[in-house]
Amino acid sequence: MAPSDYDRYLALSREVAQHNRAYHELDAPLIPDAEYDALVREVRALEAGHPDWAGRAATELGGEEPGGVSPAQAVGGAPSTAFLPVTHPTPMTSLDNVFSDEELGEWREKLARSLNLPTDWDDFTFTGELKIDGLSVNLYYKGGELQWAATRGNGAVGELVTAQVLTVPGIPTTLPGHRGELEVRGEVYMSRADFAAYNAQAEELGTPLLKNPRNGAAGALRQKDPEVTRSRNLRAIFYQLGRRDGVPVSTQSGVLAWLGEQGFPVSAYSETLRGVGAAADYHARMIARRQSFEFDADGTVLKLDPLALQQEAGFTSRAPRWAIAYKFPVEEVETVLESISINVGRTGKLAPLAHLQPRLIEGSTVSRATLHNEDFIQGLDLHIGDTVVVRKSGGVIPQIMRVIVEKRPAGAQPYAFPTVCPECGHGAVRTEGDANTYCPNPACPSQQFERLRYFVSRGAMDVRGIGEKLIAQLLETGLARDAADLYGLTAEQLSNLERGGDKKAQNILGQLEASKTRPLWRLINALGISHVGERNAQALASAFGTLDALLAATPEQIEAVPGLGGVIAQSVAGALADPSMRDLIARLRGAGLSPVEALTVRGEQLRGLNFVITGSLSRPRDALKAELEAAGGRVTGSVTGKTSYLIAGEDAGSKLDRARELEVPVLDEPGLSALLRERGVGVSQGEPLAADAPEEATSPPV
Repeated sequence: MAPSDYDRYLALSREVAQHNRAYHELDAPLIPDAEYDALVREVRALEAGHPDWAGRAATELGGEEPGGVSPAQAVGGAPSTAFLPVTHPTPMTSLDNVFSDEELGEWREKLARSLNLPTDWDDFTFTGELKIDGLSVNLYYKGGELQWAATRGNGAVGELVTAQVLTVPGIPTTLPGHRGELEVRGEVYMSRADFAAYNAQAEELGTPLLKNPRNGAAGALRQKDPEVTRSRNLRAIFYQLGRRDGVPVSTQSGVLAWLGEQGFPVSAYSETLRGVGAAADYHARMIARRQSFEFDADGTVLKLDPLALQQEAGFTSRAPRWAIAYKFPVEEVETVLESISINVGRTGKLAPLAHLQPRLIEGSTVSRATLHNEDFIQGLDLHIGDTVVVRKSGGVIPQIMRVIVEKRPAGAQPYAFPTVCPECGHGAVRTEGDANTYCPNPACPSQQFERLRYFVSRGAMDVRGIGEKLIAQLLETGLARDAADLYGLTAEQLSNLERGGDKKAQNILGQLEASKTRPLWRLINALGISHVGERNAQALASAFGTLDALLAATPEQIEAVPGLGGVIAQSVAGALADPSMRDLIARLRGAGLSPVEALTVRGEQLRGLNFVITGSLSRPRDALKAELEAAGGRVTGSVTGKTSYLIAGEDAGSKLDRARELEVPVLDEPGLSALLRERGVGVSQGEPLAADAPEEATSPPV
């Protein structure tokens, strides 16, 4: 081949090295996974034809890639110098990839050859698992005691992150009865729900958004302060053993079962499969279900089930021969940006929304995408009429990834962000250090509408019967301008409205009356304080117990609440000190609102009991979890032999199957109510266990 071919190979290798560092070390990938995979495949194909090139590239690139190997063969990235290094007793390898059933069949042939079997041998038993898109960790135990936890790093040396990993629920620090050395490996991840919640809060704060859940998990584990890590609500799934002294297992499926019995969170999606055809079918079924996963997954992992055969098959320089990652297709589509609209929220934030030519992406039609703020739009250099590339962030949220500039129409103009509120005409403002733009007019009709809509929503005061149309009528007729006015409404006023009526009016008044004694956290959330949603409202209610105590709290006292921090504390303290907020609270109290005080002392009624929650329930899981924990119980994400009860709603799925297999008692909601009464636990601080409507989408339990 011509000499220039090596120059191209070296340039591609340098590019791979750059992307390795961005992904593994900086947690800031520059290109989508699919583009990276294609790039690596091209480099490896060149290396296969010229084996000597890999060594030359490793030398010529110098310190750009750890481990003295070519970038395409490297495992992970160099450990950060911000953390102490730790050497893994056995190396943490990477996985080779396939992208089609045909390539899967070729891998099966290679596996057969490595075991001295005929190439058409297909009597293999595999374990199928999901390839979670998170950060790999290794837990090292000795004599049944956790010694340390580390990231994968470059496969040989990782970063010591024990305190950070221990913020993840469900990780045992002791393994009673176990002796010798043990490495437990898994993936730490950020759930899609927590990723969305984090970015929603970041938008309000005007702070940088996370690009995807994987970045969120990796960045959180690399925080020096474990409390910052804890605030991202990381979870983990464990799936592998490195060193395994004295573990009585002979198969990979046995490893997963043993990990579950020890209390480690394990996947509910793993299956035992016979033959490559069953493996391909498993992969296809996981693709069909991928939008329902609570985490991001970029493929399936197929592992030879017998551990003895794994050992016989062995490893290449970077990956096991007995396992393969079968990658999911990453669907990105081109469409046209037709327009950008601005919505004004309850805090006055001007939120831009892209309107796109409709396109089908991963099973659903996408016609809109959030644009976050002015800086985000400028960063993309968006022009109306641009052809843009769209994908679903976290498999759920449509996001514009980039503009195809060469397809830009002649004369297209860059989008100019408004300088006045589109709803009331008041001048818009931006404050230093905040990427968001706000309408500062509290009488802005859009803000009034959104504040009322939020106040009565299910996550706030949960006033059934007051929907968007009724709120619009109340504002138009002047019957209500804020939440306190709702409690002064009369049956006559409501029945005289369009589509009113006496029965509907009485139902609404009954709902308003019932809302007067909702739990304290609901009122805190309903007030619409910037940066305060359900989770932070619950934290504030738990920390201060009463509304008066919260109103008297200093910013320093609020900042001391776990999971909040300085910016949120200043926002809460500033909002509660504002005269208009004080007036609103006084008027709400004058109308009879008396929120039920929060429990601030952890009880003992459920101490020693471990719960798992699954399925669709009639109340938010976070609220149920908080109640169980307030009474001394422990809520985990995986059903194991140590689980005391599985609380199962509708569509419980694999956790229910696992509970029946392990003979774990299963409680429906009436059964849970009976258990709580028997143990002397008050039901949800004055809120009935079963509400009238099904739960909205919430984060999965941890």
